Amino acid sequence: MLSSKIINAISNAEARALATYGLRGINVVPVSVVAVTPESITLYDFFMGKTIENILADSHVALSCWSGLSGVQIKGAGSYITTGAEFEKATTQMLEQFPTRVLKGLVKIIPVAVYDVSADVTKAGIILS
Repeated sequence: MLSSKIINAISNAEARALATYGLRGINVVPVSVVAVTPESITLYDFFMGKTIENILADSHVALSCWSGLSGVQIKGAGSYITTGAEFEKATTQMLEQFPTRVLKGLVKIIPVAVYDVSADVTKAGIILS
């Protein structure tokens, strides 16, 4: 379960990167659109070709989110959603928010571990406390 501090750190991060692994090796991509609940993190697929290939081959993912020198890394299990009520709702929301983009699917991450990746020793551990 993600705490409110971690949800806030992910939601308001200046930068985010998703790492996946598959048949063609490691892939790391920037991530811009996210939705976070205590149970999961949802990423919106507009351009994630190789990333989706990797998630379908190996569900292990890592999401790093940071602002300045403080941040978190979430390791978890990723799945890809292209149908159903959740996808339909997201499609409507994204069409309103980004009318020139086409939502291809959702990457849903179920967190299994959260790590503090703060480089500033005076801030290390604050997000996780």
